[in-house]
Amino acid sequence: MTLQGFINFSPYFLLALLLLGGLYILLRRQPKSEYMRDKVFEAIIDPVVILNRENKIADINSSMLNLLGKTQKEVMGQFAKDVFENFPIPINQYIHVSYGRTEAVYEYGGFMIHYELTVWPIYNARKETIGRLYMSHDITALKQLESDLRKLNLQLEDRVLARTYELAEAYDTTLEGWARALELRDKATEGHSRRVTDTSLKVAVAMGFGGDALEQIRRGALLHDIGKMGIPDNILHKPDKLTEAERELVNQHPEIAYKLLAPIPFLKKALDIPYSHHEKWDGTGYPQGLKGHAIPMAARIFAVSDVWDALIADRTYNEAWSREKAVAFFVENAGKHFDPRVVNVFLRLVEKGEI
Repeated sequence: MTLQGFINFSPYFLLALLLLGGLYILLRRQPKSEYMRDKVFEAIIDPVVILNRENKIADINSSMLNLLGKTQKEVMGQFAKDVFENFPIPINQYIHVSYGRTEAVYEYGGFMIHYELTVWPIYNARKETIGRLYMSHDITALKQLESDLRKLNLQLEDRVLARTYELAEAYDTTLEGWARALELRDKATEGHSRRVTDTSLKVAVAMGFGGDALEQIRRGALLHDIGKMGIPDNILHKPDKLTEAERELVNQHPEIAYKLLAPIPFLKKALDIPYSHHEKWDGTGYPQGLKGHAIPMAARIFAVSDVWDALIADRTYNEAWSREKAVAFFVENAGKHFDPRVVNVFLRLVEKGEI
């Protein structure tokens, strides 16, 4: 048990001052002090003891005597070190301390009692220390309240966490529904969102991503083409080559995605992929023309996965490339379209057969 430091005030500061006024008279052993002692000192339910300059007991109240199991006659004038030897309240540890406060616990009657021991000096008219007052205040109820509040707080945190998980599951179900709706709208890309999501996660894990970062990549990958909801069907499904005006309209889908998703706090961290997956390492991409490391890492990872799936999958407007041809394309475009580091990690996974 250690002293927690000198104190400036205590909840019982005013009471202690009142005691000191009466007890100073008592220490001088004037007969008229008896009335003050009976009315003030004995009225205190907290255990209190007064030591003089020799660390002998100058006075002690009934509450402290009850804890000691002794009478006033047995302890008055005795050295504190003898009276309080093996006593649950560590008064002997603080008999040379003028100001102090500590908290500790002892067992009494089968219960664990928490208490606060406070030490105050007693001065004479010349501001000389003539003794010290030791007051032990039972704070068991306070500690129990603190414990109950902590338990309640943990219960509330558990409920909030459970509710957060429920909301997250609801959001994720909605996201998967959106991704499925987009694929149903364009049969040519059916299964694309699932495949590029799985590939992006494999690359991210290989690059050291984990936890919430992976979850944000998963959500962003599922929603990467959500902005195409704002593109008319006659343009999105046009079998012929797009006009320049039509291409410009299609190229707006990352900005449309941003406007759709940015107001949703839950998806704020997942915005990198829908908004930036068409940016290029050399700065020639869109919509912001970001370059190099200015492009969010999640978007750089996804860009490789997205183009890979587009190249090796059969589309109505494009026959699937061989894996060898696709690999050569990525080698050639590392440092141009794609982040070279991401390409290296990606191609190692392809070589291992993991992609």
